[in-house]
Amino acid sequence: MRKTQLVGLVLAVLAIAGCGGGGGSSASSPGGGGGGQTIVASGPNVVTMTVDGGPSCSTSSSQCSVDIPYITVTLCVSGTTQCQTFDHIEVDSGSYGLRILADAKDTSGNTFSLALAQETVNGSPVVECTQFVDGYSWGPIKTADVQVSSESAHAVPVQVIGDPNYSRVPSACSGTGTQEDTVATFGANGILGVGPFAQDCGTNCAQTVSNGYYYACPTSTCQPTTLALADQVTDPVTDFQTDNNGVIVEMPPLGASGTASTVTGSLVFGIGTEGNNSMSAPTVLTADNYGYIRTNFNGQSLPYSFLDTGSNAYYFNDSSIPDSCLSQGNWFCPASTLQLSATNLGQNGVQSTVSISIANAKTVFNQYPSNSAFNDIGVNAGNQSAFCPNGASNCSFDFGLPFFFGRNVYVAFYGALTSAGTGPYFAY
Repeated sequence: MRKTQLVGLVLAVLAIAGCGGGGGSSASSPGGGGGGQTIVASGPNVVTMTVDGGPSCSTSSSQCSVDIPYITVTLCVSGTTQCQTFDHIEVDSGSYGLRILADAKDTSGNTFSLALAQETVNGSPVVECTQFVDGYSWGPIKTADVQVSSESAHAVPVQVIGDPNYSRVPSACSGTGTQEDTVATFGANGILGVGPFAQDCGTNCAQTVSNGYYYACPTSTCQPTTLALADQVTDPVTDFQTDNNGVIVEMPPLGASGTASTVTGSLVFGIGTEGNNSMSAPTVLTADNYGYIRTNFNGQSLPYSFLDTGSNAYYFNDSSIPDSCLSQGNWFCPASTLQLSATNLGQNGVQSTVSISIANAKTVFNQYPSNSAFNDIGVNAGNQSAFCPNGASNCSFDFGLPFFFGRNVYVAFYGALTSAGTGPYFAY
């Protein structure tokens, strides 16, 4: 889903400089997470996942991120050895497919320059308006070979965000929010969506012209277009030869302080396909056909809830918690740290009651100015009528990255067979 609450602006307002120092957390050994959590440190189907200040963070910059997990990904011109490797690719369990920023620098310091093949519809280049909760991104759809750890996929449709050759954004796209077409505004060199579905839009974009996502862009004005499933931006994990039925997000706990300067975990590919990715989660919550579970919280039933590494906080509605202590954003700021509980329900009838902590965001940001990981920060989600059916003002609980610390969370893809049943499901 990718929902990031103005973190860089908040840090600037609080005069917080620097993203290093302080205590760290590592996944080099098992531990945490209710006892018995084991984090796979290496393997051909494992990539290191790091929470840090982001690609634009430095001791002289306030453009630092909190609670965003990153991995390293290699892109190649299909069928060639012309490749570039990029770190700080955000992992988002609430979106779908791979996107790279046109101004991203690879691990050698070179700006993205791969001459990837351009997708076309009736001879016109295909460009996408990607709409995240916190803004939109615009860029062409191209194909690339993708490698993560030792896993690879061939000719995967990916989006190149902010490509200067496609700078004219249709008003139907630009009117959807804040533009995030640079590394600085996006907070990452790219994003890998590993949510429950393979394509980022699905049958709606294959059948409906005015779908809000895809455009055919000849030399004249861009026009909405349909796009076949095979040509839509696709999660490359679903195209791996093996280990392609889901992923496991493995993050260590943060300790008593609930925060750390950096955190190292793992993103494991496949569920029950290797010796290192067997299903060990006691709770399996099957999702609906849109990838949602139901959450009961504060006496309300919220049917469009989800577990989302792309959200850098817990996002939910609770009018009893103060949220006006910062000049930017709707961060929760209770007088003292709150201990709350919510009950998650799957389509399979399984229930799971979870506890979460909500601290005063201003206090913890000031107390730990160099830290990038927090397990107890939340944001007032506000009016959700644009998202909820029938114009309801509240229908969702977003369990962002704070939920993942100290847990191994499984995301099974739609229709995929796993040792715990057929996806889509979340398990922890």
